[in-house]
Amino acid sequence: MMTERVIAEYASPSEEIRGEDETIDPAGLLDEVSLYNLYDDRESPEQDAERILDITYPTETLTTIIHNTARKLRSDADFDEGGQIIGGGYGSGKSHIELVVYHLFNSPDIGQRWLDQRGLDIDLPQETQTAALQMFNLDRDYDRLSVAVGDYLGIDEWTDGRAPTVHQIRDTLDETPTLVLIDEFERWFGMSNRSEYRDDNLAFLQNLLEAAGRDDTPLSVFVSLLYENESVQAITQRTNPFTHDLSSRRDEKIEFILHRLIGTVDDSAGVAALAKEYTDVYRQNDQIQLEDYQRMQDRIKRYYPFHPVMLTLLMEKYSEQRISSDARGLLRFLAEILRDNYERVDLILTGDIDVFGYTDRFQYIDAPLVGKYINDYHRLQHSDGTFGEFTEELLNIVLLHSLARAGEEGANKRQMLMGTMRKGANAHRIYQTFSEAVYGHAWHIHRINGEFAFDVDENPAARIEKKSQDIHKHDAIHRVESLIRDDLFAGHNNVYILDPVNTEQDIPDNKALKIIVSLGASRDYDEAFEDLTTGQQREYNNSLVLVTPGKRSGVDTNTGIIELARKVVAGECLIREENVLPEGFDSINDQNYQNLRDRVRDKYGTVHTSTDRGLFPQDLPTGGNTDFYAATIEVVKPDSSQLRSEVKKAVKEAGPAGIQYEYLKNDFYRNTAYTTLTSEDELRDAIDSLCRDGVLKVGTYFEERVGSLGSDTNLAHEQYVEDEEEDEPNTISIDTRQTTDEGTAQTKTGDSRGEGATTTTSTFGSAILECPKCGDELQGTTCDCGFEFDATDVREGKVSIKGMSADDLLSEFGIEHDDGPRIQPHPVMGTIDADNKPDLIDTLERDIGIEWEIHEVTIRVRGTLTTDDLSAYGITAGALDQRVSLDETFVVDPAEPMSRQALLSLVWDLDVPERASFDVSLKVDKND
Repeated sequence: MMTERVIAEYASPSEEIRGEDETIDPAGLLDEVSLYNLYDDRESPEQDAERILDITYPTETLTTIIHNTARKLRSDADFDEGGQIIGGGYGSGKSHIELVVYHLFNSPDIGQRWLDQRGLDIDLPQETQTAALQMFNLDRDYDRLSVAVGDYLGIDEWTDGRAPTVHQIRDTLDETPTLVLIDEFERWFGMSNRSEYRDDNLAFLQNLLEAAGRDDTPLSVFVSLLYENESVQAITQRTNPFTHDLSSRRDEKIEFILHRLIGTVDDSAGVAALAKEYTDVYRQNDQIQLEDYQRMQDRIKRYYPFHPVMLTLLMEKYSEQRISSDARGLLRFLAEILRDNYERVDLILTGDIDVFGYTDRFQYIDAPLVGKYINDYHRLQHSDGTFGEFTEELLNIVLLHSLARAGEEGANKRQMLMGTMRKGANAHRIYQTFSEAVYGHAWHIHRINGEFAFDVDENPAARIEKKSQDIHKHDAIHRVESLIRDDLFAGHNNVYILDPVNTEQDIPDNKALKIIVSLGASRDYDEAFEDLTTGQQREYNNSLVLVTPGKRSGVDTNTGIIELARKVVAGECLIREENVLPEGFDSINDQNYQNLRDRVRDKYGTVHTSTDRGLFPQDLPTGGNTDFYAATIEVVKPDSSQLRSEVKKAVKEAGPAGIQYEYLKNDFYRNTAYTTLTSEDELRDAIDSLCRDGVLKVGTYFEERVGSLGSDTNLAHEQYVEDEEEDEPNTISIDTRQTTDEGTAQTKTGDSRGEGATTTTSTFGSAILECPKCGDELQGTTCDCGFEFDATDVREGKVSIKGMSADDLLSEFGIEHDDGPRIQPHPVMGTIDADNKPDLIDTLERDIGIEWEIHEVTIRVRGTLTTDDLSAYGITAGALDQRVSLDETFVVDPAEPMSRQALLSLVWDLDVPERASFDVSLKVDKND
């Protein structure tokens, strides 16, 4: 974003970086100095005292060092602290300070003039013998520190290999002001080839520092440390010297950098106005909240032309390098940044740094992260090499804040805005650009605790979130609809969505129960139900049940659910569209689906059934993993006594002529005032019960079990049934005619089977059991004439055999006693089969009713064992992989009947081979 005025109108570059054509040329910058160049036979910049002093800014630390050194070397009576330690990492400025101190005291005339020009009240001694030793680049390979110092000071007495004592040092110097600068001592000291001299070198260093601390010895000793050797640190601290840690002097480094790069500020008033303009922009934006706006305004003036947030950020990142770091590496880089923006902007913000253009510099800080940045940089770049407004700047800001902190720290909203905002810019638009054009498109940017950070791992959540922004709201709602039908309601084909989006559906108008699910919430659903039934001129209106959200907050208007659904659709689209997806994608996609499922599940629910006064709501129990379909059926399932009452009333109102079963059934499915049926069997059972109790006469049946119920079967109320004598019990006769050798009776009949036909029938002993209605033989508990009986008929004395008890009769005919649970096999024929355990569990969950009790389970497992399966049996032969078969049968006979959930848990926990098929049969009591 170009500005009305540019830096060139406010400030001028220093002479050091000003090229011949008055442009900025970082090549002229002396960004690295070495003490050993002082003794080079060839000319070097380090030998030029005036040049070195001209590029030096007298920071507070440097001023203190010069002041202490001058007092010591002038032998002020009240000052005897001549030892000084300068600590800091590579490139922190230690060598530059030592070079400045060397020139001040080695060239006192030039040095005094420099001090006076800067208003520093310090008097230098006129004659000082100096020695600057950069220990890794001495004139020859020394093993003893004392010999090296003696050579550089020209003191022959110290070069014989015997380290001088403190007194010998004092006597040798003989009141001559002496300055000794020792650089990179730790690494030199720690070299293995001089290990035998370690104690001597430590002893001499200690003696030097102790001598510098005496008031009778005009000696000042400087030692620069990287703090890498504990032994050296311990020796240097014994004499309690002045210690200056340059690593913590960030403001001084900034002062030094600005002095090197900016010659003059030509429009101070303009810079002050500019600082206020930026600060006012921050004040007026509620997304940038600073604790002290005046302090920010002052810092912008002080750090001009660099924004203080940008400058301190780069200083922090460079200080974490191990190579070419801190002030030294940053100085040249800032000169290049100044050159790039000098005639482009009025203040250099974080977003103005051309990160891509200088990736080689940032790779020294965090090469892996910069590599991922480059990938995303090209991914966001248009085909013509350009970027959308703010896109490149925002990408760069996130990378800069993430360097050396991959996946842990990044840029927050305020840092993004302050890195891009100028007068006239819209903060909402900037952050919207990040949300829409950067986050999600840049695969390696993650959201971390309110910040956005680059990481070496791809962020699948970002890809899903970005893709979700392209998903239409209707597509998201449609996905919720399919989740409700296919997941919550287990895919039953009689479940429909009320007014679905993107779908034309035809709800059949028939007698089968249909569950209609609403995504919308309302105080009153009567109108919606009326539109669905009479409004569509349906015939079987009482075959519809409405399921709605349990609260007044609808699913289709819930922002959180819609956003989750968008992510689910986005993830499914990416799976279809992309060949390669980042690690962890499936896990996040599955979690999004589960979260959506849980959110939708929590919204339901209420089941509305029809009454003559409108819809009647009932709670839908949906906790845990409840099958919504089974739960809805359980709620809708009619109360038997109420259903009996409605049937009784309807038949009674039909009058003496009664009503045919087909008409009664149709009335129940049409008239919403009646109880809603989940199955026609419920109506049949109610009629059968009323008939047995003598309330209804069903065809020819009265006070007995209904044998058959056809569409034209007439139902009449008891008050219209003529009184008849109580029927005699149906007594089964025993025909004791002669039997065959095999024990089966043969009888000749003259009926429709043909004259003289012989029929083999069942026997009791040597007798034939004859039907009490027609006299033909019984086929078990039934006869071709329609006669049949069950345990209830026997118990109530309606069916008997002379000379046989009821229990004997039940046993003879294999009829289950009804004084306990009614246990029956499931399935009636065959078994429940599955090719894997998840499918088996799914099938069991669908087939078994919530109220069922399981009395026995038989599970047959067959499979081919893999190497992992074999190891569970103690077989470690890899050659047998998938060559061993397994066929096991488990019979579970619990002391107490199991619930459906207990059975599902048992199957889930069953340890079976990875590849196994199942055959399952059950004995259950359905409690019906």
